[in-house]
Amino acid sequence: MKIKTVTTILLIVTILYSCSKSKKEDQSLLVEKTIEKTWVEFLTIVQEKDKTAFKEISSDRIRCYLCLENTLAEQKELESKRESDPNWYDQLYDKDIYIPIDRFVKEDFDLIFSSEFVSILKEKKTIFYKREDRKTEVYEVLVTTTEPSAEHEGGQHNFQFIKKKGGWKLSEIGTIP
Repeated sequence: MKIKTVTTILLIVTILYSCSKSKKEDQSLLVEKTIEKTWVEFLTIVQEKDKTAFKEISSDRIRCYLCLENTLAEQKELESKRESDPNWYDQLYDKDIYIPIDRFVKEDFDLIFSSEFVSILKEKKTIFYKREDRKTEVYEVLVTTTEPSAEHEGGQHNFQFIKKKGGWKLSEIGTIP
């Protein structure tokens, strides 16, 4: 009698565990499909240079180191800070790197999303990587934009999307390395 009870309990626990695991996998697939759909929408927006739609799919601020030195004037300003401000590094990564979306659209959008760059983003292999280290849902979209060669180690651009009300929002643009 005891063996039947234990066996029945184990069977029920196994079934419940299996069902909950299957449900989590289904939810994970759904989330991955929505981020893939967001990426396709993002590519269409930047290809069409639809800055209004870009603002809607983006966070209020975008973490973007590229935005701090994508013109000669910005490069000189950054170099001047390095030479004159002992706290330049902290200032850079605590404050300056977060670009308000209106400023990004006005000053950086066209410099970053050239037709050539958008074509590379559309043609190259895309990797979707879920970040597990935060309380909020975050996906990194990685695109190898420079293939490795004898002269260059290669490189990727990463686009971070964070889950917010209303869907996925672009929150970061970066490069690796």
